[in-house]
Amino acid sequence: MFDLSSLKAIAGIYGGALPAAFLMAATFSIFGIFVVLKRMVFIGVTLSEVAAFGVAFALVYELPPFAGAALLCLLVVAILAYPYEFTRLPRDTILGAIFIFASGMSILLVAHSGFGLEKVKAILYGNLLFASNADLITICAVMLPALLVLWLFYRPILYSFLDRESAITLGIKAWRYELLFFVFLGLTVAAASRIAGVMLVFCYLVVPAATALLLARHLLQGMLLAVLSASFATIMGIATSYQADLPPNQLIAVISCVFLLLAFLYRQLRNYLSRKLSAGITIIALACIACFIASLNAPQIAVAPTAVSTEIITNTATKEANSNLTLSGTNNATPDWATLTESFEAKMAVDPENAQMIAIELLLKDPPPFFGETIIMALEKHLKQKLFWDFSLPAAAPQNQKTVDLLRKKP
Repeated sequence: MFDLSSLKAIAGIYGGALPAAFLMAATFSIFGIFVVLKRMVFIGVTLSEVAAFGVAFALVYELPPFAGAALLCLLVVAILAYPYEFTRLPRDTILGAIFIFASGMSILLVAHSGFGLEKVKAILYGNLLFASNADLITICAVMLPALLVLWLFYRPILYSFLDRESAITLGIKAWRYELLFFVFLGLTVAAASRIAGVMLVFCYLVVPAATALLLARHLLQGMLLAVLSASFATIMGIATSYQADLPPNQLIAVISCVFLLLAFLYRQLRNYLSRKLSAGITIIALACIACFIASLNAPQIAVAPTAVSTEIITNTATKEANSNLTLSGTNNATPDWATLTESFEAKMAVDPENAQMIAIELLLKDPPPFFGETIIMALEKHLKQKLFWDFSLPAAAPQNQKTVDLLRKKP
């Protein structure tokens, strides 16, 4: 089963990604209830893809990622606010065209951008490991007001979504509340797109809501079940990601779909069996799946025993680079590796020589493998040669010290 003693290590690696993930799970699962009831599921994946296009555009042209994603998402929301009931083309057709355009443009933008493969994957598919403290602040600044607005205008938004004609008859200006809802939906998708990516945002918007609506008897209960489903899937996905060395976003999405399958199983069993027996069978199935997921482990790498020197040699140039190192988080017990890696890549783009010395300092701090590989890939591109680094060993190991010595000799 999951090792609870690893929680400290998980918190150290993920840092601000943990509260960001839970806030995204709660916000999108609540918004997803309205999206599913409105039968506009496709808007989730379209806005996610548009946000990914905005993030790619912002990174290529050195703009704030949230600004690019938010601008394009709000533009799409404005397009969708048009009353398509009086046109020849339905709204879903416009959504499909926007989705295809955004998907193609995202790939075209990053095709010749010079980003490494992992960076491109992060832009298009997201990765919680890329979450920084700045991302957490952005997500809180957008999603907490969005939840507040949804709570303040809950009834008119609900009436507008469930029965638009009756809401208009009652004097509710349905188009205003629909536009308000979709504006905040666009902003929340834009805020989360950089670290959640297209798939996880779409998953949070659709799958927990669908799971809850299969089980709930009324709407408020459905919202609570959706939040619990999304949060539990997030916990299991992050824990399994750390334990089995698998991508967290994809794990969360798969586990969420498993919960949906179990909810569907329960509904089917209720047609033939009692409620208690159906619940018992579903719980047993859930326990078996949880045991299987908890049994996953990362493949072990056999390493020959070597004498490891604990002394790290530094030279004057390295000390000088360290004194000029202005990246945030270097003095923390748990460094903000996402911010450190991004700052290093930005430095590498404008000043490769000094960035090379910064890379040495970062590698000597034993970064998590994901971020360490990003640093190594950037160095390999700059030096135009392959570098060896064994992330299963400390930086002071002789094998890794050879690479450090090589980097110090390179101009």
